[in-house]
Amino acid sequence: MAPVIGDNRSMDGARLRDLISDLLSILRTGDHDILWTRYDSVEDVITELEQLRDRIKDGDPDARQRLRFLCLPTGAIDEIAISSGWAGAWVELIDGKYRSVFA
Repeated sequence: MAPVIGDNRSMDGARLRDLISDLLSILRTGDHDILWTRYDSVEDVITELEQLRDRIKDGDPDARQRLRFLCLPTGAIDEIAISSGWAGAWVELIDGKYRSVFA
């Protein structure tokens, strides 16, 4: 889907992809607790985020919704962040740096 002039979806898509990149950087380092999620491994989380990043780049609105769902309070990413000790960094990302894309 080509971006439309005056349409902020392409900008939001870029910001969502940046958020995914930041999350991938965190998830690729250290140990992470996925017990409270549906994932079998951190690698499964990473794989889904990589796929979502590609789908968002292609303009897939379902991918945007899926990412937003994962980022909800008590969503998988929130649960991983809290259980793994990086809740502060998570709050800075979701409520600070990327707040505008979830408004």
